[in-house]
Amino acid sequence: MKVFYGAAIQGAENRKKRADIHQTIIDVIKKQGFDVYTEHTTGKTYKEAIEKLEQSIGVMPNDDLQRRIFVRNKMIEGIESDIVAAVFEVSTPSLGTGIEIAHAYLRPRMGLSAIPILALYEKDFWPNKLSTMIRGISAKEVPHFYIVEYVDMDDVENIISNFFKKNLNPI
Repeated sequence: MKVFYGAAIQGAENRKKRADIHQTIIDVIKKQGFDVYTEHTTGKTYKEAIEKLEQSIGVMPNDDLQRRIFVRNKMIEGIESDIVAAVFEVSTPSLGTGIEIAHAYLRPRMGLSAIPILALYEKDFWPNKLSTMIRGISAKEVPHFYIVEYVDMDDVENIISNFFKKNLNPI
């Protein structure tokens, strides 16, 4: 069973620090018995992120525009595939992650099954707090979407474990 994991990698002030956080979250997801669609957010350098991305989605075109189109299409394909859930780390603002989240919670409008979605936000990480577009997703409108604030990585492990227990009853 596969889970989609998404997070900002472009706008992070410190790619290495955020990569370590992404690695911890992905390790927790795997510990729960799931595979992860791609682990490119764990790349500590641009080159490492690209290598990890190619391991998951295939060799990318050399042309910059074609590469961007290819990656975007593969990420959307991943969200529209047979994943059982999606987990996003949303502490760092990201247009790309926002698009991925929208595709995940709009799956039923595309004739796909709804999946549980977890958006993790590190308390007080970003000076302007969490985006209104994320914070404004209500449980009434999207009952399978959960926004949970965390303080440290111990919190993250408990949050993810409870999320999967509540929504998927993993192995």
